[in-house]
Amino acid sequence: MKKTLSYIFLSIIILLVTIVSVPFNNLNQWGINLPVFLSVYELYLKGGIAVVTIIFAIIFLIVANKQQKADGDVKLSTRNMAVLPAYVYSLATMSSTVFISYHLYKWFENTQTQLIVLLGAAAIVLVIFFMGYFLISEFKKTNNTGRVFRTITNILLVIATSGIAYFNLNYRVSTYYPQIPTKFTLLFVPLFFILYLAYVIMSNRYNKQQAEEASLENDVVQAKKDKNIQYDEKSIIVPKQEKITSHREDLDPTKIIYADVPVDPEFSRMISNSNQATSIEYYIEKPKLFKPLDPTFDELVDYVRELPQVVTKLDEERITFYVERVPFLVLMNYGNYYRMAFKYDLEQGIRLIIKYPTISKNKATKDELWFKANNYGDIPKEVIYQIVKNSHSNYIN
Repeated sequence: MKKTLSYIFLSIIILLVTIVSVPFNNLNQWGINLPVFLSVYELYLKGGIAVVTIIFAIIFLIVANKQQKADGDVKLSTRNMAVLPAYVYSLATMSSTVFISYHLYKWFENTQTQLIVLLGAAAIVLVIFFMGYFLISEFKKTNNTGRVFRTITNILLVIATSGIAYFNLNYRVSTYYPQIPTKFTLLFVPLFFILYLAYVIMSNRYNKQQAEEASLENDVVQAKKDKNIQYDEKSIIVPKQEKITSHREDLDPTKIIYADVPVDPEFSRMISNSNQATSIEYYIEKPKLFKPLDPTFDELVDYVRELPQVVTKLDEERITFYVERVPFLVLMNYGNYYRMAFKYDLEQGIRLIIKYPTISKNKATKDELWFKANNYGDIPKEVIYQIVKNSHSNYIN
């Protein structure tokens, strides 16, 4: 609830700030009876808004630094309140200055000097726009000193753009200002607000993803301290937007198949040799080699990573997929075939073992619900995808 209210409050502030992009030279052009004092005191009103944004920047800088000291992190809502009002003010003010300078050059003073001023003002708008990453994105990542420096920069931008707008209206266009057509400048308000909404959506998604990865990394660090859990320094957590491309030399699969299927302990306890399974009966049927893989290893990896809530951990020899920090699938690439280890319903897993000779129980895990499959191209594509979907849905549901 607090988060929603903070976004509503910030949205109202942004709407008010974007009004500075609209010139008040002709209040009747919009068909609304607005008070005349808006035109008379335009510079004072917009200057007052500048002061408010500066106060916001200072107050929420103090709040952000206290949050960093107490919690080790700055809340996203605090960063937005500290940076966005002042930043949007600077961008909106310079956009209005560019608009007025353009009309002054086009309709009243078509000189090289006015063209240079127009291009210079447009360049300032671009510089402010690209400074957004430095001022906004880096605000949470830097230390308290870095936030103070960025806040001072933001405040200086507000003062500088306000000064440029004041000079432009009082000394450059004061004679022509009432005649400049500014009816469509009202569109600046929804334009800046749409940009603000796009930023909020993207920053929330990025912040959520960063929080999930940070949480998983903390779990890995904690696991490293646990003596019962081994951790490989070469493993990494792969963000969902980063593509994984594999490459392996072709290997002889028969060697690995037989090595992965040890004789069960119960066979050695049988009294009669006639009751024991022969190697031909016990070992997995030798598959036909070099069939085209469908899906390929990389296609399967991409498919798994598109499933909801999946986190990918890339090790030197395997790729492990997690849901809610619990593994449900492991993929290993051997070039002309690949291996899947997956957690599955026991009854469905047994049916797979009966139907496909290259699917068997995974004896390396204590959990009896883990199975493994070597795909040499003989397991249908639909079955592979169904195995992945069922393994994943066991945790989602």
